[in-house]
Amino acid sequence: MTQTNAALDAQFDPALVQAALALLAPSRRVALLAHENPDGDCIGSALGMAHMLRALGKTCVPACADPPPRNLAFLPGIETVAQDLGDEDFDLVIALDAGELRRFGPLYEQHRDFLDRATILNIDHHISSGGCGQVNIIDPGAAATAEMLVLFQQQAQLPLPKEAALCLLTGLITDTSSFQFTNTTPRALEVAAELLRHGVITETVVQPIYRERSLPQARFQAAVIDHARTSCEGRLIWSWATGDTLAKVGATPEMDDNSSGMLRDIAGVQIAAFFKSYGEPDVTRLSLRSAAPYNAAELCQRLSNGQGGGHARAAGATFYRPIEETMAFVVAELEKELSR
Repeated sequence: MTQTNAALDAQFDPALVQAALALLAPSRRVALLAHENPDGDCIGSALGMAHMLRALGKTCVPACADPPPRNLAFLPGIETVAQDLGDEDFDLVIALDAGELRRFGPLYEQHRDFLDRATILNIDHHISSGGCGQVNIIDPGAAATAEMLVLFQQQAQLPLPKEAALCLLTGLITDTSSFQFTNTTPRALEVAAELLRHGVITETVVQPIYRERSLPQARFQAAVIDHARTSCEGRLIWSWATGDTLAKVGATPEMDDNSSGMLRDIAGVQIAAFFKSYGEPDVTRLSLRSAAPYNAAELCQRLSNGQGGGHARAAGATFYRPIEETMAFVVAELEKELSR
């Protein structure tokens, strides 16, 4: 057990924390789920929690339907992330960074019978989260699920190995865009300071995620800019990519990370939309970024009939229709939003 930081202690309802500990205490084998199309927060949270629980002698299996992005290769334990749950021999499932089991994608579909009856602890920070566990700790005020795990660790007095600290710092940095987004609160910075006290270095995270890029990724970003279109006097921008886009520049799907953020950074933009469709002609994924007062999570949920969500400034959605049709519909709706 570690000494708690008084500034971060007692952030959650004590009854919820005790209920979570009651699930953790007797569990010997724990599955830690990261959502499909993983990012730094869900993977960092799954690995960070796994390192904490292993320090208590528990067997942990982090799992995600999709392989982690290559720019997270520096994370300790990244090689242990499985793409399935094997023989399903788990006493507890911890569902991280999503509040609905469907957000775990094929991992849920492949193990639906098991997960529908499993004992689940759900920890998430999305405002759209409904909770999918017997115990749900949900805090939309947190910048990242990784932030919540540090708060939980402090309140529950769990171990915080250096390996866990690095994974959790990664989740916090990626969900705040290196502390640039408006979700960067004093508490988020206090959590970051606590992680730094455990010996981690921010450059370990920032260098591979925000500075380094391969030539194919740079070419992919150039293609996204080339495809970009605007309306509403430049307040709305959108772009797209397909499997053909990837093939032309020699890129892989994970290289599209932060494409919507790159579009949002263009001067005058208030809403940025990035559409992609790789390999499934009738499935289109939308990544949306917005400036106040436009709520990206609310827009994604509404436009996709509940097949989306996220944060007020960054969210995503899935549409089961071709990319051209999806773009025409979403762009028209966003234009209406900006005209109000």
